Amino acid sequence: MLVQLMMVLVAVVILGMVVVSLALRIPRLDVAKKTSREDKLSAIDTWVSRLHTSGKFNGVVLLAKTDEILLCESYGRSSADESQELTASSAFNLASVSKQFTAMGVVILRSQSKLSYDDKLSAYVPELSFYDEITIRHLLNHTSGLTDYMTLVGKAKRGTGVVTPSELWALYQDVQPTLEFEPGSRFKYSNAGYVLLAEVIERVSGQSFEQFMSQNIFDPLDMAHTQVFNLLSGSEPENRVFGFKRRYWIFGGPKVAADLNYFDGVAGDGGIYSSAEDLLRWHNALRDHALVPPEQSAEAFLPARLNDGSTTRYGFGWFVKAPHSVDHAGGWQGFSSYIHRHMERDELVVVLDNSSNALRVNSIGTRFNSIGLNLTRVIAAL
Repeated sequence: MLVQLMMVLVAVVILGMVVVSLALRIPRLDVAKKTSREDKLSAIDTWVSRLHTSGKFNGVVLLAKTDEILLCESYGRSSADESQELTASSAFNLASVSKQFTAMGVVILRSQSKLSYDDKLSAYVPELSFYDEITIRHLLNHTSGLTDYMTLVGKAKRGTGVVTPSELWALYQDVQPTLEFEPGSRFKYSNAGYVLLAEVIERVSGQSFEQFMSQNIFDPLDMAHTQVFNLLSGSEPENRVFGFKRRYWIFGGPKVAADLNYFDGVAGDGGIYSSAEDLLRWHNALRDHALVPPEQSAEAFLPARLNDGSTTRYGFGWFVKAPHSVDHAGGWQGFSSYIHRHMERDELVVVLDNSSNALRVNSIGTRFNSIGLNLTRVIAAL
């Protein structure tokens, strides 16, 4: 009897895995090499439209090359109530794609000689002086060894109200969690590191993180639909998009809200809203070195070097995929985001979604990356 029960359980697990796999699968994007440019772009549009119709995508896609927008289309609605259509100016929660903006904030302060990448964290956040080996560079490169703050808050059972930065640092002071490894010896993605970078920006600049980012990045670049926003912010972004999900996740049911939660009182690791058209402005500004000179921004796109001389695949807020090729993905609540830049070919891929498709959006974005803006197959004629 026990053996039969085990066999039934195994069969149920396997069936569940098959169902989930089928639900998450992204169909192939097949486009003949010799078709016209217009037909190739039309095929991409049709492919994404089918994903939307089948419930596998709800968002905005932008493909651009050398100052030309190849495709910029919206598919779906901005919230669960379906009251408004998405547009290229709809402001999505970027989740971890926010990190590249936080990193640029630090680069700007470095360019103003207000800090150094090798400064100790404790020089700016003395409450955490017991982490005396962590530097700003470690935080930027995800090599600090810091325990993730979400894990720490969860263990402390402090989830009854919106988490604030001051409460977070007080919690680290109280618990003083041991570093997971010697700073600089390993790479491990750390949201806590980027929340700390936002704190450093505030303390060095004397402004709130939101004010600093607007004054030094968003406003100068005319990114009108981009701002730092969380549950403690005074005003929300214009054209704000709200996250949602299906009641039964990938299995359907009515749409229900899946937006911000009690962790959304901090920013730096996330918490920046932006639109597809603003991310194109961002890409162009990075290309044109509009914010800092090229020699000061170059390190953001280089792999970090560890203590033993080996390198990781992360720079400052960017995953380094290959020379001249960087990307980053993000996911939080109902939001999923993906951005890819090929700096030598001046190519950009942006995919933004607000319907809890995190496991699909990366696939969509990398599909464009590998056979889309790579120009070897889909847009080879450009």
